[in-house]
Amino acid sequence: MPQTTPYQALYRSVMKEAAAQGRTLMQRLVVRARITMPERAKMMPDAIERNLLTEAARTLMKHEAQLCEAYPQALLAEFAQAIAGDTRKAGALSFDSLELMGDDQVEEGVELVRIQQAVLRVVEAELTELNALVCAAQGLKTVQVERNPLRPEVYVRSLRTVALESPVSQAVRTRWMLDLGEAMGPELARVYRELSQMLRGQGVTEAGFKLAQNQESLAPAPPRAGAPAGEPAQAARALLNVQELRRLLAGDFDAQDNAARPERPTDFAMTMPAAFEALQEMRQVDQVMQRLQQRQAVGAVDAVTGPAALREELRKKSRGTGQALGLEVVNLMVENIASDPRLLAPVQQTVRELEPALLRLAMADPRFFSDKKHPARQLLDQMTQRSLAWESVDAPGFAAFLDPLQQAVDALLSTRIAGAEPFAFAVKTLEEAWGEQQRRDRRYREKAVRALLQAEQRNLLADKFGKELRARPDVAAAPREIIQFISGPWAQVMAQARLADQDGTADPGGFGDVVTDLLSSAQLHLGPGNAARLARLVPPLLGKLREGLATIDYPVAQTQRFLNQLALLHEQAMKPPGESGRPVPLSTTLSREELEAQFGQDSGAGSAWLAPREAMHSGFMDTDQGGLPQPLFDATRPGEDEEAPAGITPALPPAAIQPGAWVELLVDSGWARFQLTWASPHGTLFMFTNAAGKSQSMTRRLLDKMLENSTLRVVSGQAVVDGALDAVAHTALRNSAFAKL
Repeated sequence: MPQTTPYQALYRSVMKEAAAQGRTLMQRLVVRARITMPERAKMMPDAIERNLLTEAARTLMKHEAQLCEAYPQALLAEFAQAIAGDTRKAGALSFDSLELMGDDQVEEGVELVRIQQAVLRVVEAELTELNALVCAAQGLKTVQVERNPLRPEVYVRSLRTVALESPVSQAVRTRWMLDLGEAMGPELARVYRELSQMLRGQGVTEAGFKLAQNQESLAPAPPRAGAPAGEPAQAARALLNVQELRRLLAGDFDAQDNAARPERPTDFAMTMPAAFEALQEMRQVDQVMQRLQQRQAVGAVDAVTGPAALREELRKKSRGTGQALGLEVVNLMVENIASDPRLLAPVQQTVRELEPALLRLAMADPRFFSDKKHPARQLLDQMTQRSLAWESVDAPGFAAFLDPLQQAVDALLSTRIAGAEPFAFAVKTLEEAWGEQQRRDRRYREKAVRALLQAEQRNLLADKFGKELRARPDVAAAPREIIQFISGPWAQVMAQARLADQDGTADPGGFGDVVTDLLSSAQLHLGPGNAARLARLVPPLLGKLREGLATIDYPVAQTQRFLNQLALLHEQAMKPPGESGRPVPLSTTLSREELEAQFGQDSGAGSAWLAPREAMHSGFMDTDQGGLPQPLFDATRPGEDEEAPAGITPALPPAAIQPGAWVELLVDSGWARFQLTWASPHGTLFMFTNAAGKSQSMTRRLLDKMLENSTLRVVSGQAVVDGALDAVAHTALRNSAFAKL
């Protein structure tokens, strides 16, 4: 397999080349549309539509240059978001926002999907080849279609972006999209062929194909026109379109379905099954693996026929469109979650087993779809997101996580109490079962966060002091070692003193005054006449330097190394010029711009320094500052010889990694899974925590470096349940688009 670095460089160059080709692609689209739009106008019997098409064609030619200029930038932005796997930011439909969308937005979304499907049909052969090559360029052994940022929908969304940014009416924009979208198929196929040729020319061979369902394949096929009324499953799926889904989320079906909902018991606690009460007492797990094997052999719920049979039974009992639609949404949601490659097989199975309880809930309380705080949504979120902490079923702690979860699901299946209460009780008991580990982890995290917050405050203030010190007129001619010291460690000392000062002192601790003495003591041309002055100055100066560095817990070895350098400068300063030749200055006078270029490049939001104690409390990872502390991983270590697990995304923009995301870090022991549990207010420090509660923190600079070197890869940027529901919304959107064809 080719080396990691050339492949990374090639992958980035392909993205840049694809964006650069956007200008030519847009030019070709406009050329085609200039022909098709007037032809369509001639064939229009309606005079108003004919005039609108003529005006749209004329306006398109007027804005051609702006469109060609904007399209490559829109592609770059979309590529970055597609690489990050952030489909919602990339313009895809969000389940949670569907209820708030206006009719015009919905209609626009439907038209966008229709164009995407039309383009996909034209480029299918070329896209298949490009998928295999792009995946290979990412170091993957098998094709994962979602890992190709150059998918047709990305190009179509970019087209929509530049159209929206153009100063034209909605009527003109709509007709642009129709003709430019129609022209995109053959032109995008041409781009795909050129990019595939580029990759092959660099020695890339296609990744292999594997037989595996992806989430797109799980979406139902478009309903057949004129489906017989006697096919209840097909009829229910035909209901799933954007308009009906919006009505479900808005509660429009509640009144007509209210009669079908059973009343809730008044005394909930007395009717709970004993399994929940047993969970409350659970504090440890015994013989877990034996129970898991028995469970897999017997099967608590038939994952194939059980939920399906219940679904059909409930459909027959449903009173109204809302209940039937709710059952279909549950089925699609469960299938999307249970087929998510990020989830381990036992978790996928547990999600499938939960479906009957969710189906009954949909009949009685469909608002759980639109309420993210609903106990059923919380349960699904907890069981899926928490499970991402483990990369295998044999990982320590996974069995202790899974056993109470499966007992909770069994209890939910055995109860016939309608509504949210059983799910609320399940969430509560699971939190208690997992609580001891959670409380311990929380204490560790809080201690680490306090250390990191203090470090960020000090670093930001130190950066400010460093810039002020470099602006002093007596700094430009100082030796390089002195400039580095005062704008680095000593600025940290001054910042720490300022943060600790309660009295508003102008120069807390007198550490600012030390800079003047330090600079004057290190000048290279003092001569023998100044020896007495230097002898009086040095002892208190050294004492003050040691005192200040101790306040930030600066390492003794590094303190002594600087003091040794300073002693050499002092020794050189007291020598007569003729004694050993004229001393050669270590630094010539620099301009303000040169100073900032040389010494200011390592400061700012991307870098940070932590004291050893702060680093210890937060598991700080640092390769930029030698000896403080030892790196916990090797940044040059190859990590792509193995195929990344399914669903894991390579090098992403840092903005795509938000708190809650699960990642894998390449540490000394190999790949280890962590969750981003905290990011500092100014985005300079990040803390990751694993399932055992161990923390690793790092600077923004190190995060960028690890992303670039692929020693950090994202497992889950978007929550599993959110992604599954967004896929349901996308299915509804596709059904709506097909209905128009």
